[in-house]
Amino acid sequence: MIRLKWALVLVATLLVPLVPARSQSSKIAVVDFEKAVVESVEGKKSSEKFNTTLQSKQADAEKRQKELEDAQKKLQTQERTLSETAKANLQKDIDRRTTELQRFNEDAQKELQSLRDELLRPIAERASAILNALAAEQGYTLIVDVSNPQNNVVWFNPKNDVTEEVTRRIDAATKTSEAKPAAPSAVRPATPTPAPPRTVAPPSGIPRSTAPAPAPGRP
Repeated sequence: MIRLKWALVLVATLLVPLVPARSQSSKIAVVDFEKAVVESVEGKKSSEKFNTTLQSKQADAEKRQKELEDAQKKLQTQERTLSETAKANLQKDIDRRTTELQRFNEDAQKELQSLRDELLRPIAERASAILNALAAEQGYTLIVDVSNPQNNVVWFNPKNDVTEEVTRRIDAATKTSEAKPAAPSAVRPATPTPAPPRTVAPPSGIPRSTAPAPAPGRP
């Protein structure tokens, strides 16, 4: 499993005012939303799928990079012995490989970002609903997502951490959903289904596979 910077912050940061206005007390909890999602059973499966694709892209990129470096080295070491035509052709080959590698990295980055969003978005949406239900059940006035690097949380009492509980409920909800038989539906004319929105960050090369830290990852 790998630690992924999933784009989950949009559904993770919850401000849930549920205590009646007459109450003067506040009940606050913290959650590592990314950890809760990624360490769920379905989250681990999704991470494995992502990791397989990531490793394949990395291997392809490394092969292309090696071929480019070999061509550059050949031009440097044989520059004096090659004819002008041969040098010009080799330089064209280097330029072509450089452009292709650049495009490959950009396309791979976009593909990986779309894949991770596709794999984890359903789990994140389920986790968000679970958090809302948990907040209502326990009467929390505020749940802070500590996996969000912008929340400026410097300390919290582990007793207020509901991450493991959220993960447990995600797994329970997944089992319940899988156990339910599919409801029969009337035959309707096929209609195109719009693709879900995807969050795509500017390409910056193919990310490296890393192991998840015990506490968050940051979305």
